[in-house]
Amino acid sequence: MRSLFSFLSLMTLIIQACQPKVGDEVMRINRGKAQGTTYNIQYITTQGTDYQREIDSIFAFVDQEMSTYLPTSTISRLNAGEATPIERHFFNVLTLSDKIYQMTGGLFDVTVYPLVQLWKIEDPNFTGAIDSSKVDSVLNFIGFSKIAYDSTSVKLPAGIKLDLNAIAQGYTVDIIAEFLESKGISNYMVEVGGEVRCKGKNINDKIWLIGIEKPVDDPNNQKFQIIIKLKDKSLATSGSYRKYRTMPDGSRLSHTINPKTGYPTNHNLLSVSVIADDCATADGLATALLVMGLQEAKQFAAKHPEYDYFFIYFDRYKGYQTWSTEGFSKFVEQ
Repeated sequence: MRSLFSFLSLMTLIIQACQPKVGDEVMRINRGKAQGTTYNIQYITTQGTDYQREIDSIFAFVDQEMSTYLPTSTISRLNAGEATPIERHFFNVLTLSDKIYQMTGGLFDVTVYPLVQLWKIEDPNFTGAIDSSKVDSVLNFIGFSKIAYDSTSVKLPAGIKLDLNAIAQGYTVDIIAEFLESKGISNYMVEVGGEVRCKGKNINDKIWLIGIEKPVDDPNNQKFQIIIKLKDKSLATSGSYRKYRTMPDGSRLSHTINPKTGYPTNHNLLSVSVIADDCATADGLATALLVMGLQEAKQFAAKHPEYDYFFIYFDRYKGYQTWSTEGFSKFVEQ
């Protein structure tokens, strides 16, 4: 959901080659485009069952619930002021968003949509000229604590709008993974737009290998910064080096907006990767840490060792540099 659900700029690539069939076990591979991005889903089944149709239905379901690009979606109707009931998955995403909002001191905030609409970073006619008074005015409508919700409804005060783009993609990965598990599949890799969740091993009895991309502008010249082994975990990466707008003075405006200041982020942290049990949590945290910047993100990592982190940043004297937590090292492919 790179272009539909989020403006994330980093694409995590799957680099594990697999044999399609060994004995009675069959590796099913479902690849394609959905929700404005690409997906790559691989799973081992002894029955040879292909779940492409069910996976397509999951993508369509999440779109209809959480896509701001669909005027008839649940989130679009809520943002339009309609009294629209919500169902379990929407409630789950709001609950997790609330948790990450609290954890990050408000730097992950799904009420950021009015700021996204104000800045319009991806609009080809965008000039970058936003009056500070307009930003200050929009900030009055930002803040997760201003909304009320329960398992069946959401109450949005006038002017407040939701944007689940920074977490819905990871949640989609989780839904698909959990669907596969419900079918008795214990070896799979689910990747949607770079966010990935792996369980078990591939058809060659090897742990899934995932590449984290180098921060280069050219998507046709992709190289890996590091390769990790991912088993029974999820990985999400958020970056600011590809989705940006160059201003007339040569400066860059990132697609990532700080919900507390109201302005696009402008610092040397280029890429944040987070490993967590579920992909939605990893997705939300990666976005929030990218907003924080390097030093604050390091402090957050120290306070939350239950997750593992890998950062790529630019040092004006040393060039591109990396930083990771000690726990991350056990995932690195040697």
